[in-house]
Amino acid sequence: METSAHHELVLEHLLAANTVLPEQFWQPYQGSIHCSGERGLMWAAFADGIDSYRRNAGATSAERLGEFLETEQWLSRTDWDWPFSFVNLCETFGFDPAGVRATLEKWRREHARQTFRRRRFRPVDRDAA
Repeated sequence: METSAHHELVLEHLLAANTVLPEQFWQPYQGSIHCSGERGLMWAAFADGIDSYRRNAGATSAERLGEFLETEQWLSRTDWDWPFSFVNLCETFGFDPAGVRATLEKWRREHARQTFRRRRFRPVDRDAA
């Protein structure tokens, strides 16, 4: 067999459609933890904590202020024993806890000056126009 014919045969074999399956080539995550329900629950707890902080940052009612203080305590603790602690969740998702805290504090300072007022709905009657 000629060398060029042999190279062509080897190349054809390597580039055949059934040589590499997509599952063999595209493996974005190693292991089953990345697609597990536990990881989804951890993400939901992390996202809810961030959302609670942002939602209640400018709270004036006692209930919302209490929720904000509870969330702020959760963010500031460095409790490695509890699986749903802020630092453990940051570690799981590859975030720097100090960086997330600094970003949230910066967001709070920037948005603390803004007051959100409810607007009253005032119907316009036909004589007002």
